[in-house]
Amino acid sequence: MSGQNHERFEEWLEMELDGELPAREAALLEQHLESCPDCARERSALARVATALEEGRIPVRPDFKSAVMAALPAAGWEARHPRTWRFPLAACFLLATFGGAAVVLSSAGLGRGSSMIGAFFAIGGLLQAGALAGAGLLAATWKGFGLAIGEIASSPLRLGLFAFAVLALDLLLIALVRRRRAAASPSRSDELR
Repeated sequence: MSGQNHERFEEWLEMELDGELPAREAALLEQHLESCPDCARERSALARVATALEEGRIPVRPDFKSAVMAALPAAGWEARHPRTWRFPLAACFLLATFGGAAVVLSSAGLGRGSSMIGAFFAIGGLLQAGALAGAGLLAATWKGFGLAIGEIASSPLRLGLFAFAVLALDLLLIALVRRRRAAASPSRSDELR
């Protein structure tokens, strides 16, 4: 069923299988199938596949979706009581109201000499400076980590000492976990009594 003129009939065969082929195209397809054994074989192969898929279909219970949804654990925010959302929502509403008022007053020209609008812009500047300072501190922290790792890796002796310290801490952690398990589990002699 190769060739440029068969592409249209291939599409029609798939549409016929899905039940989406209009009557006019169905009639043209039937005429073509009478003269084309390749397309007729393709149609019967598609019908066999559709039958196999239909026979292999697993019936779904009507309450399947609700049962699955009920079995899912609740997300952290879903488990909270609605009253816990009052403060964040009120704060967002208040900030949005103040921001909208500041924009309206400044666009109307009333904010130039108003101390209230100046206070809003000062608070906005304070928040912006805090965000920039936080970003700078974070960048400096990562740069400090990079410098410390570079300093350790610069000498084989320092690298060996660092590896030894990590190994010692790992062994200490394993020993603590084993000691805790031994204390929690009953001894063999207690089980025999």
